[in-house]
Amino acid sequence: MTDDSGNCMHDQTARMKQLAEHNTKPKGCWRKNRLDTLISKVVLWHRDRNLIDGSSDKDQVLKLAQELGELSDSVCKDKDIKDDIGDMLVVMLNIVERHGLSLSECLETAYDDIKDRKGKMVDGVFVKEGDQ
Repeated sequence: MTDDSGNCMHDQTARMKQLAEHNTKPKGCWRKNRLDTLISKVVLWHRDRNLIDGSSDKDQVLKLAQELGELSDSVCKDKDIKDDIGDMLVVMLNIVERHGLSLSECLETAYDDIKDRKGKMVDGVFVKEGDQ
């Protein structure tokens, strides 16, 4: 019989090191990877159904308006909105892909527009300075 206590200690030390490395990774890292995977799947879904080349921005904007109506209905009826928001993202990804953009660059552009914006709340809606 051999003495495996040295191997067990080595395995335990290695596992503790892995755990420490895992715990130092940014917490949102897995979400980004998951989001990237879902985006790729949705874009492939669009391509498999010829919804990128076989559709138009006008068609997709009309579809987006329809999905916004469903979100509005769910909000007014106090229903779950996850599917409605997801459906809107699916349509927006079609438009984004058609123009060779990414969601992150679109969101970054929008954030750059609003980050220094000043204004106030009026009846539950933010009204920017100059529009008041």
